[in-house]
Amino acid sequence: MVAADTNSRVDPGIIAEIIKCRTDKTLFWNGFKPDGKKRQWWDSIPIDWSKHIAGTLKQGGCLNRQGVANCAVVDVDKVIEAQEICREAYKIDPLLVMFKSPSGRWHAWKFFHKDEPVKNVIQDINKIEKEFIKLYGKDVDREKTQPKPAGFIGINFPFSCDEQYPYSPQGNRLSWEQFLFRYRFQHHPLLAITAGLVEPGRHKTLLLAAAYLEKNNKIEHLDAVVAAMDKFTDTDYVARIKDDKIHEKYDVGPDAIQIRIAEIVGHEEPIVKIYNEETGKNESIDFEADATPAAKEPPTPAAKELKIPEPDLGEAPVGELEIIEHTGLEKIKPRPWLVKGWMLEQALTLLVGQPGVGKTMLMHMIGYALATGNPIFGKDILKRGNVLIVAAEETLNEIDLRLRAAAMKMGKNDGRFKIFKRGLEQDLKLVNFTKDRALKTKQYKQLENTIKTQKIKYIILDPLINFQTGTYDENSNQNMDAYIKQFLIPLALKMKGAVIAGHHTNKLSMVSTQDNELIVDNQNALMAARGASSLIGAARFVLALQPMTKKLWDSNFAQHVKDGSNFVHYTGLIEAKSNYNMIADDISWLKKDTIEVPTDDGFTESTGVYATTDLNKITKAKNKLKAAENLAWCKSYALPTVQKLFNAAGDDKDQITLNSIVLELVPQEDDYGDDNIKEAAIKTRIRRKLVNGFGGKVETKDGFQTEGIESDDGFNYWLKHDHSGAGAAKVFIARFVDFKKRNMNR
Repeated sequence: MVAADTNSRVDPGIIAEIIKCRTDKTLFWNGFKPDGKKRQWWDSIPIDWSKHIAGTLKQGGCLNRQGVANCAVVDVDKVIEAQEICREAYKIDPLLVMFKSPSGRWHAWKFFHKDEPVKNVIQDINKIEKEFIKLYGKDVDREKTQPKPAGFIGINFPFSCDEQYPYSPQGNRLSWEQFLFRYRFQHHPLLAITAGLVEPGRHKTLLLAAAYLEKNNKIEHLDAVVAAMDKFTDTDYVARIKDDKIHEKYDVGPDAIQIRIAEIVGHEEPIVKIYNEETGKNESIDFEADATPAAKEPPTPAAKELKIPEPDLGEAPVGELEIIEHTGLEKIKPRPWLVKGWMLEQALTLLVGQPGVGKTMLMHMIGYALATGNPIFGKDILKRGNVLIVAAEETLNEIDLRLRAAAMKMGKNDGRFKIFKRGLEQDLKLVNFTKDRALKTKQYKQLENTIKTQKIKYIILDPLINFQTGTYDENSNQNMDAYIKQFLIPLALKMKGAVIAGHHTNKLSMVSTQDNELIVDNQNALMAARGASSLIGAARFVLALQPMTKKLWDSNFAQHVKDGSNFVHYTGLIEAKSNYNMIADDISWLKKDTIEVPTDDGFTESTGVYATTDLNKITKAKNKLKAAENLAWCKSYALPTVQKLFNAAGDDKDQITLNSIVLELVPQEDDYGDDNIKEAAIKTRIRRKLVNGFGGKVETKDGFQTEGIESDDGFNYWLKHDHSGAGAAKVFIARFVDFKKRNMNR
């Protein structure tokens, strides 16, 4: 158990006002039992905040107080990297604050700053829950933490130990003081986003925040903004803002605020619009209508004790907030796809692969397709545009050669859109990293101007590592995060197009063969990118190239391919990540063809292009046969064992794990006891057959659909549970209450 944060500066009086709960019932929590169940209970005594904060008596409670509540919680019962869940939470609702739960999972808190009817809170938090469920499915505990009209639904309160602190939208842990700042200014996104902000990016944000405060005649709040940043010590810069007024020339309108927030957290949703009585229009502003200063409401003793009133940053809007009823009859606008599943307007697509695998060749083909509208490997180009290819490791002549080969392979160019180029003869550095900050270079500013004058819609950067200078470290999440969010994504925003960047990978294998079945590891493909993980987090799409290996070739394809080609001619394309659609869970095999490109001296030069192949049909046919075999095996062989274990388990059915079923089946295998075969190999084989047979997927004309016993009977699946000391386990769950009444032996 994590030691208590004995040096905490958490104020019991303030937190009691921020997190109001029923005083007649308190939830006590004391870790987990050996079986993984929580050791917690209710008691009819008020919460003791001092003991809770000290970590000596961890408590929680019911947020419904006689039909009102001032906060609510969603429980995400899953171990997730802080950067990921905080980024996603901000997209769902900018007012959410993520806290670690006692088990190391996550609690998403929303604070309303005033009492709201429970029914309104429920409506609000239900919408938030549904968005989390889309991301994390069954790991979101519905209806277990919300305020309820009746009953004692409870939640463990934060700040009871060192781990239970909040996090910023960037995934940085906040101190108590930074949390108070975030809470106080939560309706002012540009200010709130500064809480916990680290380098690079603080100077720019501070400048814009100062301009924002000046615009609202509240520059005295600047010190609070500085204090909210993580260990910001540049007093000279603060003095320049205060004394030299260097911030006054900056425009801090809605667009500027929105762009800055997007640069920090990658959030590109529109800022809320409210009614402006002076203009008579619905305008985008940077704070919500309910950010009315608390001082304008009748003060209460509690409010005086709290000492963190809502900041008065300008006059609150007069009149009612415009709200729009959802009727279900609205016209839904399509997402601004550029290439369905691969590219979206104002986003980054990353193409990763080992050196020499063919990234550059593929990126030139993609660039040619984006300008000409020729489909690429079955993908239609939905929005054409001018393309800039910057190949830092290729000469201009080599770029021309590759583009000519792409034209010969893919089709003619009608000339409606232009392809621009820049080779290694023209060095390009976009960002200069110093010890303390990252700055735009002169060439970056020139590129911004070129985008405007030449109407560039797509920029291809190959490879990503080549376009920065200074003290840049690709293994630093801070450096990589700044590189992508503060410099590359803004280019995509400016173009209303896409940035496509090539990047090298480590040697992590993305494809394997097990039991003569080809398995694509999308997670390995996603994590294969070299350097900091924030690169993958910032990219909206990740495509990965996997070279064919001799082992894969011999076990899966050699006997079927008769054209004389071998494994060195093939490369697999994997959709490793998409934030907006279901990725394909298989691999698309491409073949390297040679094109003879005529040169000006009457001879030819050979260069490579990719072409589609029939290898995918072979893989799908074999996988479909294997899935059918596994399904038959599970129905006739495994289900009786599952039934036996459930009958014997009684009330402890949550202890029936995937591993426990495997152990029961191992002795029944024909090769069990064979000294030449390891027991671990038998276990792996059985585990894969169980997972595939109970919840396999098959590709249909309508996409990938579940097959197997999960869809056939509708009640069986595995779910990851954490049994504390026993560790994580995949638990076999009965979807319906009366499992025994189901037809188990058909």
